[in-house]
Amino acid sequence: MFKRSSIVVIFSLAALTLFSLAACAEATENPFDTTTPVPEGEAAAPATDGPVSSGPDIGNGQSKFKTLGCAGCHNTDSGKLVGPGLAGISEKGDEYIRESIVDPSSVIVDGYSNLMPKKFGDALNDSEMDDLIAYLNTLN
Repeated sequence: MFKRSSIVVIFSLAALTLFSLAACAEATENPFDTTTPVPEGEAAAPATDGPVSSGPDIGNGQSKFKTLGCAGCHNTDSGKLVGPGLAGISEKGDEYIRESIVDPSSVIVDGYSNLMPKKFGDALNDSEMDDLIAYLNTLN
Protein backbone atom coordinates (compact mmCIF):
# COMPACT_ATOMS: atom_id res chain seq x y z
CA MET A 1 0.00 0.00 0.00
CA PHE A 2 1.17 3.53 -0.79
CA LYS A 3 2.40 5.74 1.96
CA ARG A 4 0.74 9.11 2.32
CA SER A 5 3.91 10.89 1.09
CA SER A 6 3.90 8.80 -2.12
CA ILE A 7 0.31 9.75 -2.83
CA VAL A 8 1.09 13.44 -2.27
CA VAL A 9 4.03 13.23 -4.67
CA ILE A 10 1.93 11.50 -7.34
CA PHE A 11 -0.88 14.05 -7.06
CA SER A 12 1.63 16.92 -7.10
CA LEU A 13 3.25 15.59 -10.29
CA ALA A 14 -0.16 15.08 -11.90
CA ALA A 15 -1.18 18.65 -11.04
CA LEU A 16 2.10 20.04 -12.36
CA THR A 17 1.62 18.10 -15.59
CA LEU A 18 -1.91 19.44 -16.03
CA PHE A 19 -0.79 23.02 -15.38
CA SER A 20 2.05 22.60 -17.88
CA LEU A 21 -0.30 21.26 -20.53
CA ALA A 22 -2.76 24.09 -19.91
CA ALA A 23 0.02 26.67 -20.25
CA CYS A 24 1.13 25.17 -23.56
CA ALA A 25 -2.43 25.05 -24.88
CA GLU A 26 -3.24 28.75 -24.48
CA ALA A 27 -5.52 30.10 -27.16
CA THR A 28 -2.90 32.00 -29.17
CA GLU A 29 -3.19 32.32 -32.89
CA ASN A 30 -0.82 29.80 -34.46
CA PRO A 31 -2.08 28.82 -37.91
CA PHE A 32 0.92 26.61 -38.71
CA ASP A 33 0.51 24.03 -35.94
CA THR A 34 4.07 24.57 -34.75
CA THR A 35 5.12 23.92 -31.19
CA THR A 36 6.02 27.55 -30.51
CA PRO A 37 2.98 29.82 -30.08
CA VAL A 38 2.91 33.04 -32.06
CA PRO A 39 3.45 35.84 -29.52
CA GLU A 40 0.74 38.47 -29.48
CA GLY A 41 1.79 41.76 -31.01
CA GLU A 42 4.49 40.28 -33.23
CA ALA A 43 2.32 39.88 -36.30
CA ALA A 44 3.65 41.35 -39.51
CA ALA A 45 3.08 45.06 -39.84
CA PRO A 46 0.36 46.03 -42.29
CA ALA A 47 1.46 47.12 -45.74
CA THR A 48 2.05 50.83 -46.19
CA ASP A 49 1.86 53.04 -49.22
CA GLY A 50 5.56 53.91 -48.82
CA PRO A 51 8.31 53.16 -51.30
CA VAL A 52 8.84 49.58 -52.41
CA SER A 53 12.09 48.06 -51.15
CA SER A 54 14.63 46.98 -53.70
CA GLY A 55 15.61 43.73 -52.01
CA PRO A 56 14.78 41.28 -49.26
CA ASP A 57 13.96 42.67 -45.81
CA ILE A 58 16.20 40.78 -43.39
CA GLY A 59 14.34 42.25 -40.41
CA ASN A 60 11.05 40.91 -41.74
CA GLY A 61 12.74 37.55 -42.36
CA GLN A 62 13.89 37.46 -38.73
CA SER A 63 10.36 38.34 -37.63
CA LYS A 64 8.93 35.53 -39.77
CA PHE A 65 11.47 33.11 -38.26
CA LYS A 66 10.14 33.96 -34.80
CA THR A 67 6.42 34.24 -35.51
CA LEU A 68 6.18 31.12 -37.64
CA GLY A 69 7.70 29.11 -34.82
CA CYS A 70 10.95 28.19 -36.58
CA ALA A 71 12.91 28.97 -33.40
CA GLY A 72 10.97 26.27 -31.58
CA CYS A 73 12.83 23.59 -33.53
CA HIS A 74 15.91 25.32 -34.99
CA ASN A 75 18.74 27.17 -33.26
CA THR A 76 20.33 30.06 -35.10
CA ASP A 77 23.73 28.67 -34.17
CA SER A 78 24.99 25.15 -34.78
CA GLY A 79 23.21 23.71 -31.72
CA LYS A 80 20.73 20.91 -32.26
CA LEU A 81 17.10 21.02 -31.18
CA VAL A 82 14.30 19.09 -32.85
CA GLY A 83 15.80 20.19 -36.16
CA PRO A 84 19.38 21.04 -37.09
CA GLY A 85 21.05 24.33 -36.14
CA LEU A 86 21.02 26.80 -39.01
CA ALA A 87 24.43 28.45 -38.71
CA GLY A 88 26.16 28.28 -42.08
CA ILE A 89 22.99 27.28 -43.96
CA SER A 90 23.90 29.91 -46.59
CA GLU A 91 26.62 27.54 -47.85
CA LYS A 92 23.84 25.27 -49.17
CA GLY A 93 22.45 28.05 -51.40
CA ASP A 94 19.11 29.83 -51.69
CA GLU A 95 17.40 27.07 -53.68
CA TYR A 96 18.29 24.43 -51.08
CA ILE A 97 16.92 26.67 -48.33
CA ARG A 98 13.75 27.41 -50.32
CA GLU A 99 13.16 23.73 -51.07
CA SER A 100 13.76 22.83 -47.40
CA ILE A 101 10.98 25.26 -46.43
CA VAL A 102 8.51 24.52 -49.23
CA ASP A 103 9.04 20.75 -49.38
CA PRO A 104 10.86 19.80 -46.17
CA SER A 105 10.61 16.06 -46.80
CA SER A 106 12.63 16.35 -50.02
CA VAL A 107 15.94 16.45 -48.15
CA ILE A 108 16.19 15.13 -44.59
CA VAL A 109 19.42 15.95 -42.79
CA ASP A 110 21.14 12.82 -41.47
CA GLY A 111 20.22 12.13 -37.87
CA TYR A 112 16.86 13.93 -38.00
CA SER A 113 13.28 12.81 -38.56
CA ASN A 114 10.82 14.24 -41.04
CA LEU A 115 8.98 16.43 -38.51
CA MET A 116 8.93 19.88 -40.12
CA PRO A 117 5.42 21.16 -40.92
CA LYS A 118 4.70 21.22 -44.63
CA LYS A 119 2.51 24.33 -44.61
CA PHE A 120 5.15 27.05 -44.81
CA GLY A 121 5.40 27.06 -48.60
CA ASP A 122 1.74 28.01 -48.86
CA ALA A 123 1.86 30.40 -45.90
CA LEU A 124 4.57 32.70 -47.25
CA ASN A 125 4.28 34.79 -50.37
CA ASP A 126 7.36 35.13 -52.61
CA SER A 127 8.53 38.34 -50.93
CA GLU A 128 8.20 36.89 -47.42
CA MET A 129 10.02 33.74 -48.52
CA ASP A 130 12.85 35.89 -49.93
CA ASP A 131 12.98 37.83 -46.64
CA LEU A 132 13.20 34.62 -44.61
CA ILE A 133 15.92 33.20 -46.86
CA ALA A 134 17.86 36.47 -46.64
CA TYR A 135 17.70 36.29 -42.84
CA LEU A 136 18.80 32.65 -42.81
CA ASN A 137 21.75 33.60 -45.02
CA THR A 138 23.00 35.93 -42.26
CA LEU A 139 23.39 33.07 -39.77
CA ASN A 140 27.03 32.10 -39.40
